[in-house]
Amino acid sequence: MAKYISNKKIESSKSNDIKNLKDIGKAIWNLISLVYNTNWNSLNADKQSNLLRRKISAKFTLKVQLL
Repeated sequence: MAKYISNKKIESSKSNDIKNLKDIGKAIWNLISLVYNTNWNSLNADKQSNLLRRKISAKFTLKVQLL
């Protein structure tokens, strides 16, 4: 899925054309739906058995350094 999205090229002259992005949006939505419908909070995300839920939470949790 990531390879499909990264290989998708957008022509500069059509960058504001929403229809040009339709296929990418559809692919992303299908991926999100697949992950959600497969009980995403219990899926292993890597070889160390870290859960996908934990990795997503870590990615979007604000990290503040204490002085």
